[in-house]
Amino acid sequence: MCVFAADVPAKVLDEDADLFSTHVAQLGVDAWRLSPKTPETLLMLPTNSEWHYKSVSPWLTFDGQMTVHRNAVLSLKVRADQAMGTHVDEMSLDWSLSPSLGFKAGVVGYKTSWCRTYDVDSPWVRENDPFCMVKTTSDASGGAPGLQVYANAPIGNYRVQGAAGIYRPLLLNYNTTEFSNVPYPNARIDRNNKKGLSISAQNLETATEFRLGLLSADQSEHVFGSWNTEPFRVHQTYNMVFVGAAFYLSPQVQVRVQTLRHDMLSNNRSVPGSVWPSYLGGVDLARRSDVVEINYWHSSQDVFAFAVSRYTYDNSYTVTNYPDPGYVTDRNYYVYKNKNMSASWRHDWAKGFYTAVQWSYNALDLYNRNITASPSRDAGGHGLGVRLGYQF
Repeated sequence: MCVFAADVPAKVLDEDADLFSTHVAQLGVDAWRLSPKTPETLLMLPTNSEWHYKSVSPWLTFDGQMTVHRNAVLSLKVRADQAMGTHVDEMSLDWSLSPSLGFKAGVVGYKTSWCRTYDVDSPWVRENDPFCMVKTTSDASGGAPGLQVYANAPIGNYRVQGAAGIYRPLLLNYNTTEFSNVPYPNARIDRNNKKGLSISAQNLETATEFRLGLLSADQSEHVFGSWNTEPFRVHQTYNMVFVGAAFYLSPQVQVRVQTLRHDMLSNNRSVPGSVWPSYLGGVDLARRSDVVEINYWHSSQDVFAFAVSRYTYDNSYTVTNYPDPGYVTDRNYYVYKNKNMSASWRHDWAKGFYTAVQWSYNALDLYNRNITASPSRDAGGHGLGVRLGYQF
C-alpha cells in the first residue's frame, strides 16, 4: 500500500523522554535512452537538466528529522540530481506550542506542489509534473526561507492541518534568480516577498487526502542598460493556486490528481531622468499544469504506474510606441504546450534495493510570434529510463 507523505508537527514529549531522530536516505543511478538522441530542452525530457546532461547519472535524497527538545524538531530535506541540481528543499525548526498549534522557521515549502521526490515508494524514475522536474519551472512553487504558523485538529474522520506563512527567497542568497519564470539575463532581483496559505485533510480510515495551496508574490528587479539601451525597473506580482487529491478505487489502486494555476502581471518602468515614458510596457503570463496518476500495487514488491500531464505557458506582451504616443499589446504572442504520457514498473528487492523502469513520451506545440517566418511548430520525443536505487 502507498505510504502518504504528510507534514508531521513536532511531538510533545514527556520531560524525561530521550531525544530521537528518524531519516530516510536514498541514492542510486539512472540511465536513459532517448529518441531523438538529443531532444530539445522544450520537450522536457531528461536533457532539460541543471547539470551537464549524461545518459547515466547518479542521484541522492535525504529526508531527516531530529527531536532536539520535547517541543522542537529539526527537519532537513536535501537532493542532488542532474535534473534539479543540488538543492536544500527544507531546513527548518518546528516548535510545537501544543498538540494542535505550532510554527516552523527556516527553509520551508510553499505547499503549492505535490512532488514525490522524497516518497519512499515512488514508482517514477522521473516525475511527470513540470513543477517537480524542471528547475526553471519549479522554483516559483518550491520553497524558501520563511516562517509558518500551523494548526491541526481532527474533524470527523479527517485529520486537518492549515498553515499560513511568509517567505523571503532572497534571504541569505537562498535563491537570487527566481522571477516567476520570466527573467532578464542582465538584471538584479532586489525584492521577492511572498505569502501563502495551505490546507490539507486526510481521512484516517480510507487514506483519502485533499490539498489546497495559495501563494502570492511581490517582486522587483533592476535591468541594466547596454550601449544602446537604457536601464529600467520591473515590478511584478503573481498568484498561484494548487489543488490536489488522492484516493483509492480499491485496496490496490490509487488515483492522484493535481492542478496548478499561476498568473503573473508585470510592468516595466523607466529610471528617473529617462527620456522614455514612465511606463514602458509589461508581460502578462499564465501557466497551467494538470496531472493524473494511477498506481496499482500488484504485490508488496511490485507497483505499476501510469500518468498523463499537460502544461501550458501563455505569454502576452505590451510595449510603448515611443516616440509616437500609445502602446501595443500583443496577446498570446508566445504559447507553449507540453503533453506527457508515462508508464513505469517498480520492483523492491531485498535489503533496501529497488529498480524502476519507465517509458515516457513528450510532445510540444509551440506558437512563437517572434519567429515571423514559421511561428508554429511541434515536436515529440520518447524516453526509456532505468533506475537502480537503495534506501537506508
